[in-house]
Amino acid sequence: MNDAIEKQKPDWWSPALATRIRESSYEFHVREFGEQMARINFLPLEERRKEIAKIYDHAKAKGVKFDKPAEGFTR
Repeated sequence: MNDAIEKQKPDWWSPALATRIRESSYEFHVREFGEQMARINFLPLEERRKEIAKIYDHAKAKGVKFDKPAEGFTR
């Protein structure tokens, strides 16, 4: 799959540009979701699922009830 992606990259694409785009994306995630969720969002899928499970377990241990959907939260 990576070979197909490599072939699709335009001539102006550089490793420095890829790094800058990734940094900008991470900065956006930090602004929108906070540092912890930004870090989790950039983990590989399996690790991301484990981290979310840890957060869920911690919340449950602290008495958070998940019987109702989280509604009404907006910026």
